[in-house]
Parts: sequence; C-alpha cells; structure tokens
Amino acid sequence: MEFKRVLVAYDGSEPSKSALQHAIDLAEKDKEVHVNVVHIFQLPQYFIGDVFATASPQVNEEIYEYAEQLSAQAKETVSFLGDRATVDLIQGPAGQAILNYAEKHHNDLIIIGSRGLSGLKEFVLGSVSHHVVQNSRIPVLVMKS
Repeated sequence: MEFKRVLVAYDGSEPSKSALQHAIDLAEKDKEVHVNVVHIFQLPQYFIGDVFATASPQVNEEIYEYAEQLSAQAKETVSFLGDRATVDLIQGPAGQAILNYAEKHHNDLIIIGSRGLSGLKEFVLGSVSHHVVQNSRIPVLVMKS
C-alpha cells in the first residue's frame, strides 16, 4: 500500500520527532507524498465539585506560546518540502483532534509517537496514541524512540 497523504502528530517529544523524520523520509523517497504536521494543544480545565474552572489568562498564554514554538519548530523542519508539507496548530482534545484532522484532510496514514510529553502514561501506549490506534479508520504507525 502506498501512502500519499501522511499526517504526523507532533508534540516535540522524541517519539514525535521520530514520527516526523519517518514522514520526511517517505516524502523524500516519493515526490507525490504530502506531509501534514499537526500540533494539538489543550488549555487546562478543572472541575471543582460542580464548578468548572479554567487556568489563568497568563497560564493559557504560556501554553499557547509554547504550542506556537513547537509549530514553528515543525515548520522549520519540513520547510524544504515546500508546498508538499503543511503545519497546523489546533486546540482541543488531542486524540479526537488528530482523527478529525485526518478525515478532513483525506490522510491515508497517521504517524504518531508512542508517548508524548504528558506525565500520564497507560500500560502499553500513551493515552493519545492509544485513542488514535483504537479509533482510526486509516493505518496508524506508532513510533518509539
């Protein structure tokens, strides 16, 4: 099976850097391959009893600035591919946002790191990669570093 529209979930972790490099390798071998890189960020939300609270504007701004830095890092990495690569920054729950993006952009492969930067880990895969693998309608390649 040939993959022509590859989605990479990028969060700056070592496994996501491996995922991005693998996508770049595919694009270098086949000039028809288009690479979509997506960084998903989510602003903190807290439930205190029946009350829903968000982080302070300063914390939200810091999270957004960090997300922009990661997106810029990814853009620099794939810039040599020209119009065969795009980088998008999306806010929302990461697993579902990746799946929605893949469907909207007609990707035929998702490459994702086995674990991101989150401190919360599942038994075998990180929670985001686990969600993507379990719910994707297209092949998912999970990279370990």
